[in-house]
Amino acid sequence: MKQKLTRSEKTERNRAALIDAAAVVVGKVGYLNASVAKITQEAGLGQGTFYRYFDNQQELFDLLLPLKGREALDHIGKAVKGADSFIEVELRALRAFISWARERPWFFRLLHEAHIAAPEGYRLHMDHIRTRFRSSLRRSWQNGEFPSFGEHELDTITVTLTAARDYLYNEFAAQSDQSDAALDDVLNTYRKLITFGLSGAPGLNGARGLHGAPGATRP
Repeated sequence: MKQKLTRSEKTERNRAALIDAAAVVVGKVGYLNASVAKITQEAGLGQGTFYRYFDNQQELFDLLLPLKGREALDHIGKAVKGADSFIEVELRALRAFISWARERPWFFRLLHEAHIAAPEGYRLHMDHIRTRFRSSLRRSWQNGEFPSFGEHELDTITVTLTAARDYLYNEFAAQSDQSDAALDDVLNTYRKLITFGLSGAPGLNGARGLHGAPGATRP
């Protein structure tokens, strides 16, 4: 006999169902057309149920991206455990992110429309990503990786590489006919780009280039 849910468990289940349904609906029709009726229909709940958990759509929209973004970050965090260098962390993270996002095709519309439709949620989501990424990057830098860069440059690297994940997914992984072998080729190119970009190409480590900066070469 199936055990009856407690009130607290039912509350949590219904709230999670509305959040999951909203992500799917926004992915299909965008924030502007994601009505309460469509969200509750997707969740299999009555419209009145929505207002037991959220005052209005905007409250839900502002929570949606940070919550789903944390799910992605937690998935990535598990995938990178045991990696022995920042390059390996980043490659594992990108592969894990692509795998996660392929199973959730609604995520990128959720992300890309949020800066207009849910700016508070977008800001919070980006803060979560950059805080985690910067912490990982800083630990590796403190351990002596990519010595050609100063600590003040880590924020720029953070923004550059987090943006790269987004574009690589959209240009390659999101294509339904993209094979795993082709994706492996993309990731191998990305590995070389960040390896040589952060550590210096073989034989050039320590070279002084523009303005005497170590790791740079003059044309």
